[in-house]
Amino acid sequence: MAANIWKLSMVFLCGYLIHILIPIDHPFILTDFFIRFIVKPLEFFAGSIAFFIGLVMNARYIRENILKKKQLQEQKRRGWKIFAALLGIMLVFSVLFYIGPELTLLFFSLSFLYGMISVER
Repeated sequence: MAANIWKLSMVFLCGYLIHILIPIDHPFILTDFFIRFIVKPLEFFAGSIAFFIGLVMNARYIRENILKKKQLQEQKRRGWKIFAALLGIMLVFSVLFYIGPELTLLFFSLSFLYGMISVER
């Protein structure tokens, strides 16, 4: 259980760093968005690293829980740990969505797709 809390806190930290390092202004102007990456390349690089690390960690977390759920279904058992993991990831998603919906949707949709693709069979 402590490992799950650690993984969720790291996913939250990476998501929060993404929002801090790659801000999206409203109204969104594409040229301003690209100019920020040229003017501040270190923030872009750090944001990209945080995005990649968070994406992989979140995808692995999703994949592990899918495999655990599949294993529990084969044994015809119900697991409260899977339910707690689902609640934890929904909590992280909700908090990050409140901070910034655009990057959160991108972050979680890509990590969910990557986690689903990496499930074997």
